[in-house]
Amino acid sequence: MGRLVITDKPKPRLEIGEPRTRRRITPEEIEIGLDAHRVAAIPPGGSPMSGFMLRQELFRRLRSAVGRPGLDGADMKPRIPMRRSSWAKLQQIARHMETVDFHPTPAQLASVILEAAIQQFDPAPGFDTTTIERPRHE
Repeated sequence: MGRLVITDKPKPRLEIGEPRTRRRITPEEIEIGLDAHRVAAIPPGGSPMSGFMLRQELFRRLRSAVGRPGLDGADMKPRIPMRRSSWAKLQQIARHMETVDFHPTPAQLASVILEAAIQQFDPAPGFDTTTIERPRHE
């Protein structure tokens, strides 16, 4: 078994014999080196973990009921306007999350995303909404 020896003596300087910068490894080189293939590209601002956590939250909340499974805890179904392009993106994401026995709908996905975003929103400390001037409709 090794011993830990603590001294005040400075360590010798580490010398690197290689160039300071190396060329960047491309995703294609990683695929070849690992004998893998690309599944998806992560857009800026997203991460594989955020996608995984979204899927896990959907999986956790989706409860089978009579007919189509619904989201556990949902107590209303509001109509929320959105762009067709956003709806198409939700459809695409929902399809990518599907498995043999897991079929989330775009609306269920949108509900979980919206709820997560709302939970992260906190008004600034001391922000008083009663002092805001409301526009007048004439």
